[in-house]
Order: sequence, then C-alpha cells, then structure tokens
Amino acid sequence: MRGQHPVVQDQVDPRARRQRGKLLQKLEQLEKQMTGAVSPQQQSMMTSLARFSGQIVVVMLVTELLLRLVHWIYPLERPSGLDDTYQNEWLEGGDWFNGLTRLYIYKPNQSALTYGHPFSTNRWGFRGHDFLDRRENKAERSSYRIMVLGDSITAGTGIAEEDRYTEVLEHKLQGIYPHTTIEVINLGVAGFETVQVEKIMRRMWDIVRPDLVVVGFCRNDPNITYSFHPPFKIPMPWFIRRILESSMVFRQAEEIYDPVYRTVKGFPRRSEYWRTAYNVDSNDWGIFVQRVQSIARWTEDYVKYPPVVVYLADVQDGKSEGIYWPIRETFTRSGFIWSEMAEGNRYKPVSRFEGHPNEETHQAFAQALFDTIKAKELIPREPD
Repeated sequence: MRGQHPVVQDQVDPRARRQRGKLLQKLEQLEKQMTGAVSPQQQSMMTSLARFSGQIVVVMLVTELLLRLVHWIYPLERPSGLDDTYQNEWLEGGDWFNGLTRLYIYKPNQSALTYGHPFSTNRWGFRGHDFLDRRENKAERSSYRIMVLGDSITAGTGIAEEDRYTEVLEHKLQGIYPHTTIEVINLGVAGFETVQVEKIMRRMWDIVRPDLVVVGFCRNDPNITYSFHPPFKIPMPWFIRRILESSMVFRQAEEIYDPVYRTVKGFPRRSEYWRTAYNVDSNDWGIFVQRVQSIARWTEDYVKYPPVVVYLADVQDGKSEGIYWPIRETFTRSGFIWSEMAEGNRYKPVSRFEGHPNEETHQAFAQALFDTIKAKELIPREPD
C-alpha cells in the first residue's frame, strides 16, 4: 500500500549467527582455562622469582659500579692500552702448546707496543735494529758480534728497547773497547724455552756468525709441557660469554674461579706448573739437559770462546725454591760460563700487572754479563 514502509527483516543468515555464538563460547572457555591454569601458589612463586631476579640484577649493577670505582682509584686489572700488540709468524709446527715442535719469530718489520712502549722488529723477525747478513758480507768481520738467545725477558717485554740488558751491555762494552765495533744481537722471543733457543741459534747462525754466544735463562725454560697452562674458565655458551666479558664483575669472578678449580681438582697453579719440569726423572728435564749440551757442543765447534749463560731470575728465590743449583750445575757441566746478578740485587717486576723485570733489573743483568765478559777476557784486548 502506497505510503507504508515494509518491515525490515534481519539480513544475517541464522547459521552464521549460531557459528559466531559457538566461537565466542569457545573463546570464553579458553580464557577461563588459561586463567585457571596457574594456581595462586604458582602465581606467588612466579612473583617471588621475578622479585628475586630483579634484586640480583640490582646487586650486580651496584657491585659493577663499586668495582669500577675501586678500579679507578686502585687498578684491579691491567690498565687498558697497555696490552702487548705484537704478532708472531710461525716457522714450524703451529700448536703453541706443543713445546717440542713449535717455532716462530715475531712478524718482521712490524710496529707494535709492549706495555705502552714501542715494539719494532727488524727484517729477521726479532725486536731491535737491523744487522748485516754475514753470508752476503763475508768480508765484513770488523765488528765483534755477541748472539744473545732467550725468551720474553731477553726480548724486553714490558720495557723500552733501549732499556733491555742487551742494549745496556753493548753500551758498557763499547765504552771499554772504543776501537772495536761491538754488536750485541738480541734474538729473544717471548714464549721460547731452551728447545726453541737451540733451534733459532742454528737457524740464524750463518746470518749472524757470532764471536760469542750468550743464553738468557728464565726459570720456566726447562718446561715444555703445557697441560695446565691455559686458565680454566667458567663453563657457559660462547655467546653468553661474549656478553658477560664486558663486565668487571664477571672478569673478577673468573680470576677467582681458576685457582679455586685447580685446588678442587688437585691441579698445579699456573705460576707453579713449570716446577714439575725440575723433576730429574721427567721427560721435560731430560730434553732440557740434551738441548743445553747441544748448544755447548755447537758453539765449541764454531766459536773460540765458550758460551755464557746469564741467570735471569732472583738468585735468592731460586735457591730457596731449590731450582738454582740444578740449573747452574747443568750449564756449567756442559761447558757454559755462569753469570748472575751481584749479591744484593733482587728481581723487580715492571708492575703488579706485568711480571717481567723492570729497567733496574735489566741493568743488573747487563752488569753481571759485563763483569763476566771482562773477567774471562771473552773479547780480544785492543792494542795499546
């Protein structure tokens, strides 16, 4: 009928309406299940755990800040910027922990740092100025060459090049032999033991053609076994370690972990494991004695003067530890001339974070060698 509006009926399909209702019911049931899945007791435990975790984080942050404050006043770690940055170049082997097979030099012609001091190497891969190759300069025999072999102490780790005992010795000898060019050629490399010392001597012999050989002995030189050398670290995935290593709290914890772990397991401390090499029945000691004798025989065949060994350690400590006399007897019986710091001189490290000898100790080593060379007349006298 014109003028009347038709009745508007629900356009929604009844089936769709029923499905929507069922879906809403299921969602309500699921929500109730999820809400009821955690009991009040469990909720309380989760709350306590979250609160405890938060307290741990706060304590860690406060401890980190306190440690950094203490470190700023009194350093707890080696100061940044004083790390050794030099690199090595492998000659033999490749496994640093295999003392029998490894041999390397410093990367030639590099400029690096050792405890903040310049560390420059020559073309031969040793720290110091360059020197002529006597294979190419056979007529060049006017200088008197002293080949000095050794480890990081001889290389001068932790001090300036000019403060090494070899440079000080050269200066002292040049003063009393003004008409003879004295060359003290330093072939020391960090990490060397007597095994590597002998190898590098043979390798560099024709190049240097020395008139005298000096071996700088460090008390861990008989040791070639490194089973207990690497520090024990807190076990964890590497990616977590990468994150935590930026924390001073974590680094200090690992400093404590290593000695504690060694004590529990009965392993020697890192500062003591080398002492096992002094057991005369050990394989390390037998190899050490053989290499000392080999160096002595080699120099006897090619050099007029017997080799000299300088004891680069504290004499008093060596005697109290029981290692001094076995070392001295091994070298002297093999034909070496013995040299050591004068009585009253003590071994002094560079710092709490750098255990290598400081400049004063190097001066004492140089004086010991100077007195020995002069007393034994190991350099020909100059004409009056």
